[in-house]
Amino acid sequence: MPLVLQPIVEADMERATEIQNRAFSNGLWEQVVFPNGISAAVTAIMVERARKDFHDPNIVFWKVVDTDHDNEMISFAKWYIYKQERPESEWNKPQERIDWGPDVNNEALNEFVGALSEKRKKLMAGAPHCLLGLLDTHPDHQRRGAGGMLVQWGTNIADDAGLRCYLEASPAGRHLYHQKGFEDVEIMELNWAKYGKEEVSPHMCMIRPAKAE
Repeated sequence: MPLVLQPIVEADMERATEIQNRAFSNGLWEQVVFPNGISAAVTAIMVERARKDFHDPNIVFWKVVDTDHDNEMISFAKWYIYKQERPESEWNKPQERIDWGPDVNNEALNEFVGALSEKRKKLMAGAPHCLLGLLDTHPDHQRRGAGGMLVQWGTNIADDAGLRCYLEASPAGRHLYHQKGFEDVEIMELNWAKYGKEEVSPHMCMIRPAKAE
């Protein structure tokens, strides 16, 4: 079944959000942040945030479609492309508190987003780089190579511009990123014991060096 890489259009954001929610529906983070599942109201907030990001000049969304199934979108990625040095006033802003309503554990959500933000400030700061913010594949279509296509798109952009790449990987994604040249740099572990979960949620901060001239 041939898979094809295409740029996302704004009308795709509902499907992208559906894929995102399905891809991590059984994950520890989702159990903590969405203890009663992801409601329609929260889904609407996520779609609206995605549409806002779609118009950010530093963010690029791409998707993979299955041409044997009416060009159905099965996977997508959200890349931040920073080709120029950014001033500290831009990359070191205070973290704005997120409130997605009563259906969400907003304390845990803000803890997670804040931890990501601090790692990105520490490891990349305002340096030019490409950052993979999201990579999600629908569970029915995993292990088909879609994720690799979307990672390769971003690393090609980085190589053409002589940039490093950065991401935070779940344990399931590390093997793919290693294959694409990313290296482990620092682990970020989130302890959810205060939310009734004994497991630790590990994410590996990974950097892919700039292509040598």
